[in-house]
Amino acid sequence: MSTFRFLLALVIVLGLIIIPILGCAPQPSQAPPPAPSTLAVPTEPALSSPQNESTAPSLAVKLEWNASAGAASYGLQVSTDSAFTKLVMDKIGITSTYYELPSGLNWKTEYYWRVNASNASGTSPWSGSWKFNTPVFKVGKIVFMSGLNTSPPRPQLYIMDEDGSNWVQLTNNPGWDWYPTWSPDGSKIAFHCDLNGNTEIYVINVDGSNLTRLTNNPAFDGVPKWSPDGTRISFISNREGQYQYRIWVMNSDGSNQVRLTSSQHFEGAHSWSPDGTKIAFNSDRDGNPEIYVMNADGSNVKRLTFSPYEDVHPAWSPDGKKIAFQSNSDGNWEIYVMDADGSNQTRLTDNPASDQCPAWSPDGTKIAFDSDRDWGNDVDEVYVMDIDGTNVTRLTNNKANNGIVSWR
Repeated sequence: MSTFRFLLALVIVLGLIIIPILGCAPQPSQAPPPAPSTLAVPTEPALSSPQNESTAPSLAVKLEWNASAGAASYGLQVSTDSAFTKLVMDKIGITSTYYELPSGLNWKTEYYWRVNASNASGTSPWSGSWKFNTPVFKVGKIVFMSGLNTSPPRPQLYIMDEDGSNWVQLTNNPGWDWYPTWSPDGSKIAFHCDLNGNTEIYVINVDGSNLTRLTNNPAFDGVPKWSPDGTRISFISNREGQYQYRIWVMNSDGSNQVRLTSSQHFEGAHSWSPDGTKIAFNSDRDGNPEIYVMNADGSNVKRLTFSPYEDVHPAWSPDGKKIAFQSNSDGNWEIYVMDADGSNQTRLTDNPASDQCPAWSPDGTKIAFDSDRDWGNDVDEVYVMDIDGTNVTRLTNNKANNGIVSWR
């Protein structure tokens, strides 16, 4: 065999051996294609309540809708126009199928609302919009103390319309009844009574019936404030020391009394935030009375005012954005307002008399307060003004010493 034929045969034989071997060699690995997503974008939700074109019974409105399959959260828009260009609420990440609007809506106003649904795959179109109306403003009620109709004169509890008319006397006790506060549902009033030097907290039905004592301690227990959900009542007590007035809280039936603050100084008037998570209060723990805020369990205390004078008697606005208070930083007691974080402090009254104890109207458009501007000598009457300090109007006029207002 010639050399050429031998080499050709050898190449053919080697090819027959090498090609199968190469075919069996492992190939570079490749990532599998991504599996197609099985999670569909949720469909638009269906609105449920309040019914379209209905009128809400109050300014507290609970919006509800039906669940969308696969939805992880919902978005909500509320507007005063059907094109949703004048939004009063634009919220995302709602994990339930309802949302309770915070206070701040206006009386006799049309509101439009709509909802969408979202998950990891995307967001649904907006639902069709529905409209609800808020009711026409109703005359509110003010509970307050007055020395009228008692002999000898001593403060008792009265209710009047917010224009100062239609007085109704609730209590006629031998002691002094002070600091009334409405329950959130308007059915009861808590207050404190000072009888022979012993101050205790009581609750009474709004018609004056069923007087019930909640505290029973030889120390001072007073200045009650109802929590926004109606389950608790905060108050001030010096049961741990004559000059150690601290803030306590109890169930609305008087049980489970727990101390919230531990300062060795005086801590007095206080106010719950509308959502019930915080309490504003005055304390002289840093030398002179200032306004502080804490969580409703007493934790995370923060100072809001920093004045060399006295800032006391905070009152939280219904929308939670403002705190009214009284201060003598201008030489006498005046009513001020500030943002809830302590900023933008603004004086509302400017009178050489004493203006004290601010209380907000339920719709947040007015502030009631006590003043001796017309009689002097600490003879107070109840006044009301717009929240910018204008349109001051006197509601009582009898020289009987009236004040300490709670408004609903």
